[in-house]
Amino acid sequence: MKNSEKLTFLFVVIVLAFFARALYPSVSAAPQEATADQSEIAAQQSGAPLVSLPQTSAIDSANIASVPAPQNTTSSTSSTDSFFSKIGSAPVPNFSNEAYMVADLTSGAVLSGSNTNNRWPTASLTKLMTATIVMDTLPTSTEITITPEMFTADPTEATLVVGDTYTVEDLLHLLLMPSSNVAAEAMADFVGRAKFMQEMNMRAQEWGMQNTYFDDPSGISAANESTANDLLTLAQHVYNNYPEVLAITDTPVTTITELNSGKKITVHSINVFAGEPIFIGGKTGNTPQAGGNLLSIFNYQGKPVFITVLGAPALPFEDTSMLYTWFRTNFT
Repeated sequence: MKNSEKLTFLFVVIVLAFFARALYPSVSAAPQEATADQSEIAAQQSGAPLVSLPQTSAIDSANIASVPAPQNTTSSTSSTDSFFSKIGSAPVPNFSNEAYMVADLTSGAVLSGSNTNNRWPTASLTKLMTATIVMDTLPTSTEITITPEMFTADPTEATLVVGDTYTVEDLLHLLLMPSSNVAAEAMADFVGRAKFMQEMNMRAQEWGMQNTYFDDPSGISAANESTANDLLTLAQHVYNNYPEVLAITDTPVTTITELNSGKKITVHSINVFAGEPIFIGGKTGNTPQAGGNLLSIFNYQGKPVFITVLGAPALPFEDTSMLYTWFRTNFT
């Protein structure tokens, strides 16, 4: 082969290699692991963003369309029929969380999700199941006195004091609004902690939450685990059978009473969506192992929409708000 022919052949090989690289780029790096090192209340007090959900039907799809779609995402509607019809193709916002899901709560149709069957520490999302057991076990007028043993879950508890007595109704507000770990232990201990935990795990299995396990009633243990799919099941049962629980989680502020002294105590929710007109209810969660978790149910055109975010670097109110906006852009 002449030198000129060799040079021509080499040039063609180089050009072909260039186009092959352009057409088949290498796989992108895996997403970073989400971490957090603050408690739920500390994260909220230290400047967690106050995110307002859109209240009107106007949709700014231009801003959403510019956001790249995340990796490992299921964006199409599941085989289950959904009340909502797809009208758009705007991509899902890109997040650095472990998992997320947007679903039609009524039918269970998944409208978008990522890592929806991966087990992840639930943190205080656990308290939704805790509340259902309490509602079925104890009359809300039941009086419970706080003991030192209940503080093993959270020695930093600021509201409850040893010797104080509260009704179960008030303890449920402490459980679900500021997410009191001591309130969770108080009600579980009153029932019998071992029995209470057995009931939580039995209920999870009865409801078909096969990838869920509860190690304590508060969620402080990293052994409390679930998946986005199982949390959808939990949300469906709470929505259908425990409206009182969701009503508490939608309460921004309330007053409880210490029965021995008659002292009134103002309690604030750490969920920034509480009290929003379209917010039906949900629960926050945050531990070093779990990162930021959030389970939310919103009202859209008279139907409930489920959104959960797991393993965000911080409490994922902004992520949830962006997912809700994405949903409104693409479904009607």
